[in-house]
Amino acid sequence: MQTYATEGQQTRAYAGYYGLWVGIIWIASFALAVYGLTHPWASNLGLLVGVASFPVATSLLRGFRNNIAGQLPLRRAWHMAWMMMLGAAMITTLGQYVYFAYLDDGALVRAYTDLIAQPQAHDMLQSMLPGQDVDAIVSEALATFSATSPAQLSAQFLMWNALLATITALPVALAAKSPSKP
Repeated sequence: MQTYATEGQQTRAYAGYYGLWVGIIWIASFALAVYGLTHPWASNLGLLVGVASFPVATSLLRGFRNNIAGQLPLRRAWHMAWMMMLGAAMITTLGQYVYFAYLDDGALVRAYTDLIAQPQAHDMLQSMLPGQDVDAIVSEALATFSATSPAQLSAQFLMWNALLATITALPVALAAKSPSKP
């Protein structure tokens, strides 16, 4: 006896698989952003890679619609896009945890310290915080950041990644849903 996957099972399975690919793109964007703290060209490339993940997600969802689902109404498209983006958020958070737990070794704090030590950055902070001791604020912020555990940082990133996933799911779903019949 052969059984077939229900529509919901099929949606969840493909959303997880596609979320893995979008998550890998987001990890690459994060890695380029971190590297971009010392090499500005990489920061721009990281931003471009991150933005490119949304057309990729739309293309994956359209491929699902055209090759597997047949019809993809907005509700199912949104559900799949949301689960895909949440999967990407979790994969990305895992990559960020691995970075902070095993690879960073204080490099991010050193990069921020070097950036803030530049005169133009100091002047900008001084203009943003008039009448306050910028050096004390920066020192306290960097000390807090360096004292934060990788698990705590990852939890913060998970919150922001999940928010990004929730916000971007609707435009991706709208772009990938089945065309309306006139």
